[in-house]
Amino acid sequence: MVIEDLFRRPYHEYLNDIIKNMVDGVISENEVLVQEIKDWLASDVRKSMLVGEAYYLNKTDIQKKKKRDAEWKSNVKLEHSFAKKLVDQKIGYLLTKEPTIGTENKQYGKLLEDVFNRKFLKKLKNTGKEAINKGIAYLYVYFDEQGFLSFKKFKSEQILPFWKDDEHTELAAFIRVYTETIYMNGKKEIQTKVQYHHPNGINYFVLEGGKLIQDVPAGIEKTYHFTIDDEPFLWTRIPLIPFKYNEEEQPLIDTIKSLIDNYNTQASTNADLLADIPQFIYKLINYGGSDLKEFINDLNRYKVVNLDEQGDVDKLQATPETDATEKELDRDRKSIYEFGRGVDTTNENLGNASGVALRFRYGDLDMDGNTLESEFQASLEHLLWFVNEYFLMTGQGDFRKEKVNIIFNRDIIINESEVITDCSNSVGILDDKTIRENHPWYNEEVEKRLEEQKKTEKNDYDNYRSTFQQKQGELNGQES
Repeated sequence: MVIEDLFRRPYHEYLNDIIKNMVDGVISENEVLVQEIKDWLASDVRKSMLVGEAYYLNKTDIQKKKKRDAEWKSNVKLEHSFAKKLVDQKIGYLLTKEPTIGTENKQYGKLLEDVFNRKFLKKLKNTGKEAINKGIAYLYVYFDEQGFLSFKKFKSEQILPFWKDDEHTELAAFIRVYTETIYMNGKKEIQTKVQYHHPNGINYFVLEGGKLIQDVPAGIEKTYHFTIDDEPFLWTRIPLIPFKYNEEEQPLIDTIKSLIDNYNTQASTNADLLADIPQFIYKLINYGGSDLKEFINDLNRYKVVNLDEQGDVDKLQATPETDATEKELDRDRKSIYEFGRGVDTTNENLGNASGVALRFRYGDLDMDGNTLESEFQASLEHLLWFVNEYFLMTGQGDFRKEKVNIIFNRDIIINESEVITDCSNSVGILDDKTIRENHPWYNEEVEKRLEEQKKTEKNDYDNYRSTFQQKQGELNGQES
């Protein structure tokens, strides 16, 4: 039974209206797609995605700084990679460690471990980076050459999504627009490829002169997503999984770009000032030479200068005022980390902070991690639908009703000395294993090594005991 959302217009009615408008206006479906693509390529959302990636690569607007009015003046362009540091900090905090996948079904758990292998976890980490830089990232579901379920990350700026709902929770269709280098008649050309993914399959086009032309080499059209024993199948869902940075799909760069630009501008302007103002200014009275070039030459070569009667040379110290700039830079830096929800690791008080102080300083980063984790949990639940269908289709089992908990293990910063002291103070209050599990150096290998250590100690004890008994027997024999 299908229940329509009473507060949302049914999607089939929306499609019917589009088709009716197309017929009434004598507009073909391809013309509609072309207009949608043009709007997407020129949209502010897509531009923001490109800016986010550029700033992550430390390619900022300071490069547009113009040469000043005089040729001799410096034009320093200093770039500071704040965006990269903040993004990597968030990824390192939430997505570096392997997540814990919990299920009561051992067979299901083993199969999930094969899917969520290290290759996938690396892809998930890169997807997180894409989502933070661009607001949203996408994983495409497909089957590789060996027939295994796989996931491919599409660049966000290539994807034009058509959502079923205003909250952007489910896709009705999507267009992928990307460029590809080909050789045509012996010449190297760049073509704009278009893939239109819809509930009935995929259409392939080339965008030329504002028109969509069927892409014959790509196959024009495909009415299936995969085959099993040469039988074609279509997913009942669009096989593209969105991973959002936040509910608004707003990239990090939107929050900090103006602050980074101002920091780069202030630092570069200050560098120009320091470069253009000489360290010393010479004051000459009744100089006996012919020009200033001769003065500099005599000063550097002979360490003396030629002066007329009552002549004199004086040296003035040039002291540029940079205090105001330094204060502005400090204020900008604090704002970048505050509104970027990160941790400034150059803070001199960070290293010796107590556990409570560390948790406070990492509060913003933790809060951003909560938002990202919440969005990714929903996306992984969507991904599990495809995984479960794959298991069912390949005869590995029906796990569609099994519950799965995916727990992100965060790389939490702690004061190790305090934790170790707390562990020591807990001896006699808690059991040994609980204490070990809370020790900062604990990992899965610890239990194995403890078992090996116990075996070694037991063998040493048994050898000692055997040797002792043997010696004791020899002494008793001698005495008798």
